[in-house]
Amino acid sequence: MLAELRQHHAKIESLLTALEALCEDRHADIVKVSAVRIELTRASRARSAYLNTTVYPKLMRTAPPDKRIALEKLKADGLLMLVRSADHIRHWTTREITADWPGYCIASAAARQAMRDRIALEAELLYPLLKDERPGQQPRGRA
Repeated sequence: MLAELRQHHAKIESLLTALEALCEDRHADIVKVSAVRIELTRASRARSAYLNTTVYPKLMRTAPPDKRIALEKLKADGLLMLVRSADHIRHWTTREITADWPGYCIASAAARQAMRDRIALEAELLYPLLKDERPGQQPRGRA
């Protein structure tokens, strides 16, 4: 599970970096921007689905009680982030991006930072819990 989550995180980081590079240009390459945004949305949804269908259910059964509260908060905050992301995408249509490229780049920088912060939180909480797992076993210290 840890390796797969790391792959999801690495894919998102790569796409965030690609979008960041596009925002360094003076003018929008709307074809490239749109392509990266679509891939980023897909990668983010895949990560969220993996967390919600695989990681969270498993860890809620096996994590120490004090970590379960943090897991619930991380999960709930993830849903809020999905709403904010959808609002960003809805506001920044292709037409809006083309009309206000500098404004989009500012908004995109804030959204990218929020996504990076989210991935850092996931890594901080989930990686140690997943690191202790062995295939077919519960984490050490649990019966």
